[in-house]
Formats: sequence, structure tokens, C-alpha cells
Amino acid sequence: MQYFAQNVILAVNSTSKTVAQLNATDGTVINANFINLSSLSPGTIKGIIRVQDKIWISDQTDNVIYIYNLDGTYSSTIPSTVGLSNIRGLNVVNSEVWVTNAGTTNGATANSIRRLSFAGASLGVYPTLGSPFDVLDVGNGTAYITSFNSEGIQTMNYAGTVTGNFVNSGVFTGIQQITKLQNGNYLIAVFSNNSSAGNNAGVYHISATNGSILNSYLVGGARGCAQMGNGNYLYTTGSGVSSINATTGATSLIISGSYQYLKALDLTLSVSEAKQEIEAKIYPNPTSGMVNVSAENEIEVITFYSLNGQILKTEKINRERKISLDISGFSSGIYLIKVKTNKGEKTVKIIKK
Repeated sequence: MQYFAQNVILAVNSTSKTVAQLNATDGTVINANFINLSSLSPGTIKGIIRVQDKIWISDQTDNVIYIYNLDGTYSSTIPSTVGLSNIRGLNVVNSEVWVTNAGTTNGATANSIRRLSFAGASLGVYPTLGSPFDVLDVGNGTAYITSFNSEGIQTMNYAGTVTGNFVNSGVFTGIQQITKLQNGNYLIAVFSNNSSAGNNAGVYHISATNGSILNSYLVGGARGCAQMGNGNYLYTTGSGVSSINATTGATSLIISGSYQYLKALDLTLSVSEAKQEIEAKIYPNPTSGMVNVSAENEIEVITFYSLNGQILKTEKINRERKISLDISGFSSGIYLIKVKTNKGEKTVKIIKK
């Protein structure tokens, strides 16, 4: 078995209820509707992470977490009854999922970290100082927790004890997302102005040594932030996802919309070589146009993807075990074909001549 690694940045749009897929190197749009949550009628979708072979998306106002497969198809929902209320960012910390929680409905504890297992079961809560907005595992038994008011960035050990502040209280107001940079320092998105400290809303480069400000890029209402492979930054606001040149500070809008958090993820699809004996056989491979698919079980759906994960063609099959499809309109190159049967699925590489 081989693996196809797909490095992307995902961006959550709380108005269109979609997740956009961006190129991890330069931020260009791959698929503006990689995940579409509209059929679930969500509230304000906010944070996004990968948990094992799934994508988790938090809903701040409906107090649930939606779970999707790595190909963008819906899997399940973690209900509010596990103790979720006014949830924001979430992340994997010490082999658990830590969810920032501010509300008190559904049995939730105000201003706390709700700990979940990878199966979505509650493991308890850790109280925080102030209203938490994001959490990041920084290793050595420590997590950083951002606060929306002026409490700074707290340090919490894996046992749930607040051990101090990475960024002192009163320095910023409205810190939302935090992410680690390639050089080991941190990037934070600050939503509001702090007139007393003189630090306005924007994106800040923070020293890993002492939490001091190394650089700032002032933009109103910053929510999410991430670093691209080219070393520059992405940030989100209610107007869209934009890039920042880390050297000059120049900004450029990439995609419009009301975006929340960003997350650089490695989406890995399991890929079997077509020549192997597998449940679904695809031939000829390479092909000049026609593709034959046969399976031991009834075929339900066949989907073609580009190597960056964009869906190019989907065919719903009516319980047949053998089908022929025409991809003569595809450009020459390598593609992924996913065959879903009533017993499982298989993704295979195919070459179009």
C-alpha cells in the first residue's frame, strides 16, 4: 500500500457554511467548496483540525462538532450533550481533543477546556482564566490558550493547571487563533484594539522565548492565521482570506467571504496500485479515455480527483458490479479514482494518456 500526501490549508467560511481548500505553498484557491455543510444547517462554524483520519469542525453557536472524512464527505456529529457551549478553537493536545468552551448550556462549564477522546466522548473539563478562544499543544507538557478579553495567552499543563502566562494580560484584546511558525515562534490573530497598551487589531509575530512582539501587521478584525510554505502568512476577517508578505507587510485578498480559522493539514489518502489484486479493478491503466471499473460488490459511487484533491467527476452507479466511464475530456496526467461499494471503498491512481 502506498500513500498520497496532500498538504493544504483549510479555511472555514461561517456565512456560506463551507470550507475552502487552499494551496499550502502560496495560498491560491484549490477548491472554494471542499466541504459544504449547508445540508446540516449549521450555526457559526469556527475551528477546524484533523483528528486521526477525520476532519473536525466546531460550531460556536449550535454547540456541536461536525466530523468529515478526509475527502470532504460527511461522517458524523458530536452532540452538544457531551458538554459543549459557545465553543471556538480546538486542537489535539496530549492525545486528546481540547475544545475551548465559554458557555454554560448543555451541562458545560463556563470558561473551560472540554476534553474529548478521539471517539468524541467527554473526558472532563479544565477551567481557564477568562474566555478561551484557541488552544495549541506546544510540547513539554504544556498548551497555550488564547483569551478573547485581555487575559493574554495562558500556559496550562496537561493536568489542567494554569501555570502562568506566555503573553501577559493587558497586552492584547481579542486574541483568537494561535499557530506555530516554521522558525519556532508564534503567529496570533488579534480581533480588537487595545488602546491602553497601544496594540491594535492585526496579526502579530510573537517570540517563542518570552512572548514579546517581534513584528505586527495591523488589520481590523483578524480571526485566523497560518503560515504558508513560502514563508508568508494568511489571515482571515469578515471580508475574506488574505495574504501578508512577511517582509514588506503588503496584503492581498485571496478569497472573499466571512472566514474564521485556518489550518494547515496533511490530508492523506490511502492509495493502492492498480496492478494489485484489490476489491476494485480499474483498467486499462494508463488509458486514453475509457475506464472500466469492476468490483466484487455493488458499486454505489465513483469519484475522480485531481492530485490536489479537487473533485473532477462523480458518477452515481445503480448497484452494478462493472461499469465503463469516459474521461477523454481530462488532460493528460495522473488522477485518483475512488470506487465506493456497498462493502467499502478503494482509491487508486490512474494515468490519463
